[in-house]
Amino acid sequence: MKRLILLVGFVSLVTVPAAAQRAQNIEFGGFGSWWRFDRSFLVKNGFGGGARIGYNLSDRVGLEVTGDYVATTNLAATQDITVSTVSAGLVLNLPVGDQSSILASGGYSRMIFGKAAPYDFTQHLVYGGLGFRLFLSHHVALRGDVRAQYRPDNPFYSNAFTGEVQGSAGVSYFFIPPAPYVYDPIVGGHWLIKSRRTALYVAYEQAIFLTAAQTVIFDPNSTNSSVGPDFRDVTFHDMRRLMFGVLAFPAQKVIEPFAGGGFALMQVLNPTVDCTGCNMSQAVEADDRVHTAASKAFFWVMGGLQINYSSKLNVFAHYLLTSSAANFLLQSNTHTLQGGIRLSLGTSKEGITEQH
Repeated sequence: MKRLILLVGFVSLVTVPAAAQRAQNIEFGGFGSWWRFDRSFLVKNGFGGGARIGYNLSDRVGLEVTGDYVATTNLAATQDITVSTVSAGLVLNLPVGDQSSILASGGYSRMIFGKAAPYDFTQHLVYGGLGFRLFLSHHVALRGDVRAQYRPDNPFYSNAFTGEVQGSAGVSYFFIPPAPYVYDPIVGGHWLIKSRRTALYVAYEQAIFLTAAQTVIFDPNSTNSSVGPDFRDVTFHDMRRLMFGVLAFPAQKVIEPFAGGGFALMQVLNPTVDCTGCNMSQAVEADDRVHTAASKAFFWVMGGLQINYSSKLNVFAHYLLTSSAANFLLQSNTHTLQGGIRLSLGTSKEGITEQH
């Protein structure tokens, strides 16, 4: 989930591991294969390899394109033969448990035989198959498939059909597209102790999420969660951030740029962990784990513009980027677009009022 927080705000990304096929995921895979060719071709069965790319239309249905290559010979081993296959079709995903699924597929294949007669022809076939996926993580899965290919005629014999069988095993990587933005309000204040061209910067901000943010934490005591065993679901609604740093104001103009950096302390407030089925000790341990992951320190850099309407009133807008931190409830960097008003409270320098 991405959160874009307006006014004085920040954008944060919550990633949730997906141990199964999800809509809009893109699958990239590589595999080794074994082919059993039609007996009438008098071609040796052989090993090959290939790659696939797929797009999941939903949690159940996907499209995929597969390419495969085999180098073999005829049965007499007197002629080298190459077989290139490109196929496209539908894949039906049937989940079995939290981390595995059975696949049913079907579609069209184009097989190109070469390099010389009589093995210099192209065939167009339909195929159907079964397979499985076993997820090792939310991005990586083992995959195996068995396919049968068919066409009603034969290039060597009339009144005969063509049948081929392919088995394959390999690894798939799933690209998970970013989640959509969610807009939430935040309130806060900044304090600048400014010299002519530099300033010390202190800020306090608190976000109020309009919808609950959801993530997971690792817990070996868990037997079930939205992403499978060894994780627990966590929800939260609020977050605060305390920032310290130094800003530079290089140009003393009506519209002046500024930039700087520093560090920030970010804390998720009142996170709630789903501990269904826990005993007392497991609940206490899960609560400790989530509160440990609820507060981290970050580095940040900032750049923006300030419009000086008067010596007392300024309007500002800036962009702020914070680093990421391991084992924090919000993962990845945070991107901030902020704007507001600054009021001068007077000078911090003491003047000389009398002579000695």
